[in-house]
Amino acid sequence: MNKWKPTLAGLVAPFLMSLSMQWIEAEEVRISLRNGDVLRGNLLSEADVVIIEHPILGDLEIPERSVRSIIRTNQKEEKEEEGDEVSKEVPTGSSLEDPDPWFKEFLRTISFEDWSRQFEFGMNLQSGRRDKFDYNARYSMRRRIEKNDFRFQARRYFGETEDEKTTDRVYSDFRWRRDFSPGMFYQTDTLYSWDEIKEIDINLEQTLGLGYRLLNQKVLKVSTGAGLSGRYREDNVDNGNTNYLLDIFQDLDYRLGTRVRLTQEFRIALPPDETSDYEYVFQTRVVSKITDSLHFSLRYQLEYDKSLPEERREDQRVVSSVGIDF
Repeated sequence: MNKWKPTLAGLVAPFLMSLSMQWIEAEEVRISLRNGDVLRGNLLSEADVVIIEHPILGDLEIPERSVRSIIRTNQKEEKEEEGDEVSKEVPTGSSLEDPDPWFKEFLRTISFEDWSRQFEFGMNLQSGRRDKFDYNARYSMRRRIEKNDFRFQARRYFGETEDEKTTDRVYSDFRWRRDFSPGMFYQTDTLYSWDEIKEIDINLEQTLGLGYRLLNQKVLKVSTGAGLSGRYREDNVDNGNTNYLLDIFQDLDYRLGTRVRLTQEFRIALPPDETSDYEYVFQTRVVSKITDSLHFSLRYQLEYDKSLPEERREDQRVVSSVGIDF
């Protein structure tokens, strides 16, 4: 797999803008990527794989399919000095005569082209005094397009002890964040889950909120915010009930070098009319890269929902798994 990663480009893009005036080589270029990131450096090769010399990251290999456009800075400056109008960026593989470039970008987005994807799987099998079997699977996708950040994730947990089911749960959510001013964003989060052990047949939640990035550095990002949620739930007590919740969230992303990454998320939801029936979710995850396409993940999760009967309120687990990046 290529050394270059879209997520890494997104982290260093703010620093590239401040350093761009220091790059004075003849073949200085600005590369716009299809995920919305921008890279600047010296062009070394331009074929199926575009190679640039980056002042911080060294030589970067970028697949041609991930490149939207390549602008040679020197050519642009010459045209400006001559008083000519600078031509617009032409996406790779298209032309100015293309009437609907935005539509092609929309199709690429909904077809999940150029999204970063991960799949993780872990299993535990025990026999002897007690027979135990459980597994967990996690799939996630993410992409950033200019001011938009899209994330989808799905998780499946199943376990049996002495042929008695102890875990049977599905969880999925889709989150969209959009920046509207420096450090500020709004977000929507759509969640679906069910849990046979907790006797929850359907749990649907839709959240709208505003957030602020307390830290937005290359290696450390911390965000927090609040919003309102609508929740529909069917369980063994009610055939269907709807609640409205005040939602507070916080998340952290910390990169310890190039191989280790720590993420943490916290969310608490309170019904305005009955704050004692709160629920919260805390999870933290450490990911260690084994190769460019293989990683090891260790995750801790704690969930507590006081609106449920006492014996079904808490769910706590430690999950280890091996994953692939593609």
